[in-house]
Amino acid sequence: MLPVLLGGPEKLLINILNIARNYENTLFKAWVFNRLYIFSKTPEVVEAVLTNPNLFNKSKEYNVFSESIMGNGLFLNKKFHEWKMNRKMVAAGFKFSMLKSFVPIFYEEAKFLGKILYKKREINSNECEISSAIGMATLEMIGRTAFGVKLNAQKNDNHEFLENLQVIQKVFEYRITHPWFLNRSLFQFSTYKRKHDISQNKIYNFIDDLVQRINTELKNNKNSQGEHNEECMGLKSKSLIEILLENEHQTTFNQIRDEIITIISAAQDTTAFTNACAIFLLAHHQDIQNKVLEELLAIFSSGDPDRQPTYEDLQKMDYLERVIKETLRLYTVTPLLGRKVEKETMIGGYLIPEGSTFIICTQLLHLNANLYPEPEKFNPDNFLPEACRSRHPYSFIPFSGGYRNCIGMKYAMLQMKSVVSTLVRSYRFYPSDKCPNPENLRLMFAATQQFVDGCYVKIEART
Repeated sequence: MLPVLLGGPEKLLINILNIARNYENTLFKAWVFNRLYIFSKTPEVVEAVLTNPNLFNKSKEYNVFSESIMGNGLFLNKKFHEWKMNRKMVAAGFKFSMLKSFVPIFYEEAKFLGKILYKKREINSNECEISSAIGMATLEMIGRTAFGVKLNAQKNDNHEFLENLQVIQKVFEYRITHPWFLNRSLFQFSTYKRKHDISQNKIYNFIDDLVQRINTELKNNKNSQGEHNEECMGLKSKSLIEILLENEHQTTFNQIRDEIITIISAAQDTTAFTNACAIFLLAHHQDIQNKVLEELLAIFSSGDPDRQPTYEDLQKMDYLERVIKETLRLYTVTPLLGRKVEKETMIGGYLIPEGSTFIICTQLLHLNANLYPEPEKFNPDNFLPEACRSRHPYSFIPFSGGYRNCIGMKYAMLQMKSVVSTLVRSYRFYPSDKCPNPENLRLMFAATQQFVDGCYVKIEART
């Protein structure tokens, strides 16, 4: 297994998939030094793992993040009762009434994103690298929806938080592919340690300043409005940051910071990467892009065709939703999930020893020919209702599943629908000469999947 890890971040997933295809059994195992890793291949086993209380905690590899910027956030919290309480608290910031109120913000930032992409294109060729601008737009949306603040991310070529988050992810990838550096003592001697600490401090300072600024504004607003208006305000849904700060007496500032970093990082990785991949795939499949446009023209046929979408409009975008799900299948943001086996347990007819690590490779599921005919092909019809009913529910887990499924699934889908539909309504996308075929798109593993050298398409304004 060690040669697989040492192949580098661009080859890691490819190597795991190639090895896994050689095994016919439900499970297969590998050793890295004295550590036993068990891999699963079927949705039945994946469900058994993700819903097993003995496999609630993340594997040792995730300690890299808990030792770094995420601390005890929802993604990594090991204390079940504390995790459950915090999850309920965070979930209140993503309830239905809040999601509906986010739609105008998604649309406004997506419109601005389209103008930026069109402006930054090469005039002669219409070539455009889309992932960096989509990343900036995503960060701005998170700031405005979850925290009620403008970060002005779209007006910059880069942003302090994202720039340093990328360093942290690079360190994660380095420690995973050099497993002796999972040991904290050995990592102290790595050249990456100083880079990590600098970025960690910058992220902490950014979040600390953000929370203090928001807290001050909330207190000033409360004092200036008086008791009568405060009662009226009670009718208004509270933002996620308000909910977290109101519960500060039940937790610590560090815990609030951990949750904020976790939310920003998770939302950033998922939606930014998927939106870029969706546009890339539509550029390479003009027939599917045309079908998306036809659906949008039908939805916006009454009234002003250029109006912003409503929540109800987004719910009617069935074909676009299938496109996004198919994008998530082919380009899974989190391709590897690790679980620590706390107690000896039976999984898939095998006795799994305590202390081993269970690895779920989501792409083994998503590219399984028994579940998806022609699995390498981009085919949104894989998510027609009848096709979904015929498959095991754990055949598709882009947002994980079981206890630790993604709390922001509905937020993510609403945001991705808003962004892709807004861009497609105003622009047509074509394959770039820099990346003429989907096979040319270079990806690597750095905690999540990321682009090696960007994501290029051609962009033209619709007349």
